[in-house]
Amino acid sequence: MTAPHFKSISIVGVGLIGGSFGLAIKKRFRHSRVIGFDKPSVLRRALQRKAIDAAASTLAEAAASDMVLLAMPINEIVRQLPWLAPHVSPDTIVTDVGSVKSEIVATAARIFPHGNFIGGHPMAGVELTGIDAAHPLLFENAVYVLTPVSTTHRDKLQRLADFLHALGARVMVLDAKVHDRVASAVSHLPQLTAVALMNVVGKKHEEAAKHLNLAAGGFRDLTRIASSKFDIWKDILQSNAVEIDAALKMFIEELESYRKSIKSQPDQLESEFTSSRALRIRIPKTMKGFLYPLSDIFVFVKDKPGQLAKITSLLGESELNIKDIEVVKVREGTGGTFRLSFANDAEKDFAKRILEKSGFEVAS
Repeated sequence: MTAPHFKSISIVGVGLIGGSFGLAIKKRFRHSRVIGFDKPSVLRRALQRKAIDAAASTLAEAAASDMVLLAMPINEIVRQLPWLAPHVSPDTIVTDVGSVKSEIVATAARIFPHGNFIGGHPMAGVELTGIDAAHPLLFENAVYVLTPVSTTHRDKLQRLADFLHALGARVMVLDAKVHDRVASAVSHLPQLTAVALMNVVGKKHEEAAKHLNLAAGGFRDLTRIASSKFDIWKDILQSNAVEIDAALKMFIEELESYRKSIKSQPDQLESEFTSSRALRIRIPKTMKGFLYPLSDIFVFVKDKPGQLAKITSLLGESELNIKDIEVVKVREGTGGTFRLSFANDAEKDFAKRILEKSGFEVAS
């Protein structure tokens, strides 16, 4: 073992994130016992997928582990913390995966007097939800923010950081308020922007169909997260309302300045394009951040039946999960092009090799 492992780990909420944790732990730390706490139907599926070794029947039973991971919606985490605290040993590390930290950390600071709570946010979400979407490599190369409380013991923080690093994550320690301010700008604002942009096009009524038919390529990439479910975002928007409001205000002011420039002096926007291009180059390309990136390949196919079925069968046999498929171009008599999206560059490169070996022309 290259990192201090935990003999027993309880996961409260065995959905996408919790289930992926269980699968990752069992893959990396085979001797750790993983206990799940959730609805009976979810626990049955988690046991079938081997994401957990056993199911806890009560929260108190789950609290008896060396580490307790709360993988639930933000408001549910805040509600469960007071119920959990009396049952937790001072030596147990308690952490969570909520994507807004201030309220969770403030609540935990009041009710965990032993310095054993550490807030957490794995930036590795995808549009899918539930235990069936869980994957053992979800945290591979993902930024994982830890937000300790003022009383958190340094040795506990280091132990959890080492453990997460062993699961493939890149750990960053931030103050909870700083985290929420950053998240409002690089995660929550883009989500609302994508929703607004999609609805602006959709509200063109009689022209909507024409707009959508032309809205491929860059527009599709820009609005990918507009398909996210509101159930996931309701707690986030409510919990981080103050920071999101500030981010929206800045964004609206920026758009208003562009609007004025377009009307009067459009050349003034050149500096905005130049600075945005320079800033974008600085975004790390090898890390999963707040917005989960996809890695694409383009597959050129002949105009004959069964081509897509053959592609998906080949990749499915190799246990590759296609995150997204788009028909980029189709020309009768000559064939077409599919864009296939994967979770990371490693899966993309593997898919490219498989398809090329079977005679497909592939570009990336």
